[in-house]
Amino acid sequence: MKKIFKRNFLRNDNKQLIIFGYKEHIEESGTELKITKGPKPHMRWNPSRQEWVTYSAERKDRTSFPPKEYCPLCPGANLNFPTEIPFKDFEVAVFPNRWASFNQNGEGVDLENIKTEPSKGECEVVVYSSDHSSTIAEMDLDRIKLLIYVWIDRYNELKNIDNVKYIMPFENRGQECGVTLHHPHGQIYAYPFIPPAIKIEAQAFNQENFLLKIMSDLEKKYYVYQNDHFIVAVPPFARYAYEVWIIPRKQVPGPWKFNDEEIESFAKAIKKVVSGYDRFLNKRCPYIMGLHASPNLDDNNFHFHVEFYPPLRHNDKPKILAGSESMAGVFIMDVLPEESSKILREYMQ
Repeated sequence: MKKIFKRNFLRNDNKQLIIFGYKEHIEESGTELKITKGPKPHMRWNPSRQEWVTYSAERKDRTSFPPKEYCPLCPGANLNFPTEIPFKDFEVAVFPNRWASFNQNGEGVDLENIKTEPSKGECEVVVYSSDHSSTIAEMDLDRIKLLIYVWIDRYNELKNIDNVKYIMPFENRGQECGVTLHHPHGQIYAYPFIPPAIKIEAQAFNQENFLLKIMSDLEKKYYVYQNDHFIVAVPPFARYAYEVWIIPRKQVPGPWKFNDEEIESFAKAIKKVVSGYDRFLNKRCPYIMGLHASPNLDDNNFHFHVEFYPPLRHNDKPKILAGSESMAGVFIMDVLPEESSKILREYMQ
């Protein structure tokens, strides 16, 4: 692995902007954004679903679909206005989300008969590139490996915050998935609780490693791409027509356990999935990507994997979460995983 440099730049609001790269970042900063008053989110307990809902009213004021020339994630020193990154260039940048759903300012509220808590934790933005029009599909493997290193770094750093119970890097791509900025970026949520989906998943792995159990079937029937260390497959229990998981062949709790060779293989798998989706639709495919890692960094049962959900039901027709999915949590599928894996395999080899 190439040497990776990490620069911690203290912003004018006393929060850290972190620059990662293969070249040491020593550039002097330009004009910074004005200091904004951070949100003070809170959580309310939904007893019917046994889950927390977080409220951050200030999020409605966040930047949404600005013109390219006013993108807040571009290098600000090249423009006539300040951005989140006040430099002429960078490789990968990480900074706190100004419109966070979880932060250290979270405050509780008093509501009669409703359980509430401060929405503590962290929300970070990860900007993949200074190039406004780039995506993972166009990036070289070194840049994707750098992104993986950034995820590992943030797992190791954020776990040290007292009120953080779970860390999830994710990416929303495309307006269909709620994106409000087109510049290539993802996010990292550090939750003050273990999210319900992860809690159930961890319980399942504690009973048995269901991924190792079906590994042979994934290799033979459901795969869309595979290399020495990873299988990329449509899970036989997929909830979306073209859902894909990236699964390590051996059980590991998270990417922090990968060696250099495994990081290389992981980067290849990620690139194959995103570029394959784009070839399949002949355009930039919308998707939600999330890293499912163990809540405990030393868990011997959890099997790390990455899940991709394109909101599609057939070709480019949208999958709408309607009555059964939204009201009952029961997904209705009209494309068999055996069929969609064969279709995607043609585009992800």
